[in-house]
Amino acid sequence: MTNLANNPGWYTDEGTHLDIARHLLEGHVRYLAVNQSTLLFAKLPAFDLLLAGLMRILGVKITTLRLLTGCLGVMSTASLYGMTRSIVGKSRPALPLLVGLIAAIMPRAVLYSRFGFSYNLLAPMIPMIVLGLFRYLESRDRRWLAVSALLIGLGSLSDLLMLVFLVPMMLVVSSRSWRDLLGSTACALLPFFLLNIFMLVTIPQAWLFDLRYTLFRLNGMTWIEQLGTLAQNIALLVLQDTWIALGLVGLLILRPVRLRNLSLLLFLLPLVIIGRTVPLTQLSAYYLIPLLPFLALGIGALLDVGIPTAAESFRAGTDSIISAWQVPRHDQIAYIAGWVMAVLLVSIPIGFTIVSELESSQTLVLTEIDPFLINGIDAQQVANYINANARPEDVVIASPAVAWLLDVHAADFQMAAAAEGAATPHLPGNIPPNRFVFDPRFDTAHYVVVDNLWRNWAGVNIPQVYAMLLDLQSWDRVFSAGPIEVYENPSRQPTSPP
Repeated sequence: MTNLANNPGWYTDEGTHLDIARHLLEGHVRYLAVNQSTLLFAKLPAFDLLLAGLMRILGVKITTLRLLTGCLGVMSTASLYGMTRSIVGKSRPALPLLVGLIAAIMPRAVLYSRFGFSYNLLAPMIPMIVLGLFRYLESRDRRWLAVSALLIGLGSLSDLLMLVFLVPMMLVVSSRSWRDLLGSTACALLPFFLLNIFMLVTIPQAWLFDLRYTLFRLNGMTWIEQLGTLAQNIALLVLQDTWIALGLVGLLILRPVRLRNLSLLLFLLPLVIIGRTVPLTQLSAYYLIPLLPFLALGIGALLDVGIPTAAESFRAGTDSIISAWQVPRHDQIAYIAGWVMAVLLVSIPIGFTIVSELESSQTLVLTEIDPFLINGIDAQQVANYINANARPEDVVIASPAVAWLLDVHAADFQMAAAAEGAATPHLPGNIPPNRFVFDPRFDTAHYVVVDNLWRNWAGVNIPQVYAMLLDLQSWDRVFSAGPIEVYENPSRQPTSPP
């Protein structure tokens, strides 16, 4: 939890959640320039309502957001430990401890619990879903099935991604009872169904527009393209992250068999469903957050089997060496030496990981997405300048990681492009005009804030943003903090500080 505010740098989605939660505190459903619904930005209410409640106590700041997801990371570890212990009981006492240890130190899990991603809310639910399905298969007790189904449904109120776990649940239940399949599916879909009813009563046009766009946004890929994307995702994940490779191997040897089969089904099937349409590395690696408990479970199983196996191999080797010297009690010495060497073999990389993560939390956490992150100190300096020199009605275009700090009419660059009828990677070009709280077009802006995300992603992937960057060459650069630059529109009348 050390230095949460600025280590690592700020990610764009964090600014999105902070701005939505800030407006919820003010009694508005709004994200920057767009109102009525946040589903257009793939954001559902549960996580942001939770964040808004915490903000009411701790304040509107990024530390509040990251403290929330950090606590969710701890809860995920506790949930995974509890699930494993409940299933294996006393038969394999070391497995829950090993699984909990790996979940607590796995670099990817530690890193993404420091980011304010809503997917962290799903991770503690996943082990409980596994436990519910395990108990249902074991006893056919529908109450356990209802627990799993309801958790999937509640998770879908935070992120639609949770619904991918409905598919493996349906396969599991269909192997037992078609009647239970209908009931559990209805139970899982009930929370999202009720949310839809509420939204259709209150904001029907906005909700239908957002829902239609969200559901069909990724349908443009052919099956060949989807297979290629999936193959690339799996290859990169396994080759670039040893922990993922070890977790997959461990899941294959996990015992009991029912837990192994369930874990493989609930890990691999969602991985395929998600990975066929979106990249799972770099900027989109957060999609893996709900799947990380399975990797910790697999690595724990690998260690649970591997440590005794290594100890026995070391014992046999040591015994063959010292027995020739006729050392008294050489078998006992070999046994102790075997276990010592096996434990050292495992504890050295684990110890190195712990020390490395402690050091990086004190200094700087290095990530593969550093070129796209915003330095929090620089962002705060830019926000202080704009808030001191702009009126509340002035339009400012900035990345979400900066825009949430601004006490003006703030919009991000995709909104500016969409307001002119241009589709972007995350927004359609036909957003109804009444959805905009103000006119966020580029020409109306008083200030434009350019940062790493503009240069390294938006300017490359969005032609309209590239055109904005070219136009800014004729604007006045009035302030900068690190790589973040503030440009003032020369066609605007100069304003004195409010």
